[in-house]
Amino acid sequence: MKTTLKLSTLLIALASVFTFSSCLNSDDDTNNPAYYSYVTIAGDSAFGYTFYADNGSILIPTSTSVEQVLPGLKNSNVERAFISFDVVNGPADGILQANQTYQIVLGASYYSNYAIPTYRTIRSFEPTDSLHTNNEHISNINNNIWAVNGYVNAQLTLDYQQGQTFYLNTYYSEDDIDVENNTLNLNLYYNSKSKNPTNQGSSIFSFDLPEEVSYYFNTTDSIKLVLNAITGYDDSQLTKVAECKVALEDFNAPRY
Repeated sequence: MKTTLKLSTLLIALASVFTFSSCLNSDDDTNNPAYYSYVTIAGDSAFGYTFYADNGSILIPTSTSVEQVLPGLKNSNVERAFISFDVVNGPADGILQANQTYQIVLGASYYSNYAIPTYRTIRSFEPTDSLHTNNEHISNINNNIWAVNGYVNAQLTLDYQQGQTFYLNTYYSEDDIDVENNTLNLNLYYNSKSKNPTNQGSSIFSFDLPEEVSYYFNTTDSIKLVLNAITGYDDSQLTKVAECKVALEDFNAPRY
């Protein structure tokens, strides 16, 4: 019997979804895949794709299964995704190891393979720019964030207006780089572009890690990443909402 998990459970248990053990059936049933993972996508349709799982495993999807998965996942603009899959000639114990390469068959279901909304991290220079003056509150933030393969990931709940494009980023300034304490502060910027948003939604979001910041920390192999945000309706000050440890090598997203 294959291991299956409810999607809602996977979205909430952020850091625990990286690897699952299972007892695989001998038949190749792509509608009931045995594994689920968040991944960073590298490569392209011409030379093939590589999925770097958040547990450290390297996943090579078969070309046939890539063609069968929804077109949005194959779009060159997709950087992060949640995927379901089976492993071709997988390990006997069903556990995928970090730094090991596996050939996989992607699950066929639309609902078990989807792109994760991915946003940029930018450097802020002036305290009067819109990153400071137009920042709005985040309704809720799961404090179990993680950073790997070039991205920091968080589950956010946002107020929004249906049909209205919102702005979301993380940003930092020189003052947010604390070399003495091996700490980087990233600040969430959110602008609903609506005076009274009537909807609320929750999702996993990924923000690219600023590669250039890693060069400030040359005496360690990992640092503390602190995520700050405005959390109250009437607040204007950033407060710490979550933190995690990040290896300096994870500031570099895989390209191939």
